[in-house]
Parts: sequence; structure tokens; C-alpha cells
Amino acid sequence: MKKIILLTLLIIGIGNATTYQVVHLKRGSSLNVREIPEVRYGTSVGRIPAFATGIEIRHCKYNRRGQNWCYISYPIGGSYLEGWVKRSYLAPLRGGYRSKRYIQNFLRNFYKADEEDFLDKLHSFYRFPMQQYLWRKNVSLMQLRSQKVRFYKKWGNRDYRLTALKILKRRSNYIDVQATVRWKMKGYKAFREGRDVQKLRLIPQGNSFKILALKNLSHWVKPEPKVDKEENLTIATSKVSIKQEEKEDNIVKKDDALKRGYYIKVGSFFGNINPNFLKNITKIGYPYTIQKVVNPSNREGIIRRVLIGPFNSKTLVEESLTSVKEKINRGAYIQVIN
Repeated sequence: MKKIILLTLLIIGIGNATTYQVVHLKRGSSLNVREIPEVRYGTSVGRIPAFATGIEIRHCKYNRRGQNWCYISYPIGGSYLEGWVKRSYLAPLRGGYRSKRYIQNFLRNFYKADEEDFLDKLHSFYRFPMQQYLWRKNVSLMQLRSQKVRFYKKWGNRDYRLTALKILKRRSNYIDVQATVRWKMKGYKAFREGRDVQKLRLIPQGNSFKILALKNLSHWVKPEPKVDKEENLTIATSKVSIKQEEKEDNIVKKDDALKRGYYIKVGSFFGNINPNFLKNITKIGYPYTIQKVVNPSNREGIIRRVLIGPFNSKTLVEESLTSVKEKINRGAYIQVIN
């Protein structure tokens, strides 16, 4: 009798440890999560998508109509959605937490959490100290938290969308993935949108993962349009030719004036800038500005200065200088624009 009870408890324990996925729903549809185990108007507390995984069942019961319902918990970003769903829409996760579907769901929640001010729960996604975070290595929880605080203050509204996922390498103790993320960010009188391709190393942690390393493989920012006020025409910055600029009397125009802040000067060029040099800057996730000034030794020539920035604080620019010297130019230095 004791053996039977022990076996029953073991089976229950295994059942509770199992994670589930949504089944029997069309792609693009969603499943209502309800406050009570009944289909009634106004009882919905939220929805979970057809691709949802990582669902935990707290307990199940039959309602008065004989329908089997389960109380579930589903992670969304840094929060959880809890409520009742019909048991028929749930099935044990196929392939376990190492399946591509589970990894996709995990990363969707990871990027979704960055839309929120997710500072107090960073440890739920990251493994500290991190091997690498963007261009920095051996990053602690406090270092990442400090960086996130500055970033969230600058960009109050953020939107991230995981658009592609590729499994690069599977090992017993880690999985390397490549994620493509489209993002939009809005701050005070500022808006940016673009796309990042990132490589992440995931470490198994129980029935889920922790992120041990994250770095940008590519970083693309959509160019900002410029408005010609006199003709009321919108023209792209990249379409303004150098010859047109050289014909003007004032080489340094108002559009080329630098904003106040801290910059890292990485080079001065008397001719055209090698595109690979600029590409290396964007690869590691930095914005840059090309400042054109008259060559003092040659009135007809132009010096093109490449500056990374602006940075909002001295601390942030000093932290970035080490990486820039290592990856872009050892002779780089800080320049302050007042």
C-alpha cells in the first residue's frame, strides 16, 4: 500500500513539473483565459497565442457541466497571466524545453520584458556574471541594471518583435541561437527604429534557460529624413552629394552641427571614408556622426571627422571608450561638445 501511495505521489510530482503548449488552435488565433471555469461574457482576463509554450498547470477540475478545466500560469514578458482554460486545448510540450518552439517562446518573453521597466527581475532571464553583453564582458547584475536604467530613461517607450530564429549549435550544457529583432524606440522628441541580429548563448536552468551571453552580429538603424523648409521637401541624408556641399560657401552647415554631449573621436579623413570602417562601428551597436570641416591647409579640401555618440554621461562614454579602442581604433579619444 505504501508503495502505491509513493508511486502516486511521484506521478503527481512529475505531472506538476511538466510544461504544456497550446493545441487545436489555428495559426494567428488565441485562447481566452478566464476568471472562472465557465464560458461566460466578461470573464476573460487575457489571451494566450496559438504558439504559446511553457504553460504550467496548477490544478484541474470538472465544472458543473462535466467539462474539464485547468488553472494555468503563462509567462508574458516579465509577468504571468493566470486563469482557467479548457483542458482539451493543452498538451505536454513536444520536444521539451530544448525544442525550437519553446526557445522561440522564451525569447519572445525575453524581448517583451525589455519593453517593460524590467529591472527588479533581470536575474530571471540572465545568468550572472554574463560572459558577454553586447561589447562588454563579465557583466554583473549591478552593471547591467545600471546600463538598463540609463537606457530606459532615454527611451521611455520600446517595442521589440522577434522575427526570425536560427539554432546555431546544440550542446548538452548550452545552446547557441541567432535571433533577428525589429525594434522601435521613442524618447523625448526622438524616435528610432531598426533591426538587430543577435547571437545568444542559452544555459539550461531547470525546465527553462538563462542567457549567459548576448552580442550584436549586426545593427541597422533606419535613416532619419531631413526636411528642406524652404521648398517643403523631404530628402534623405544619404542622397545629398559631396559635390553639392563643396559648392556651398559655408562647408559646416547647421545640419552638420553636433548636439551637446560626449563623443568618441575615432578618425579624421581627407578623402572618402572606407565603408568597412563605418560598418565595423555599426556592427558593435554604436551610432556615429560624420562632421565635415574645411581643411585649414587647403581651402578646397574637406576633413571628415568620424565621432561615435552622443553619450549622455561621462561615465557611459568612459565605459565605451575601452571597447572602441579595442575594436575600432586604439587612438580613439573622448571629445566634449558644449
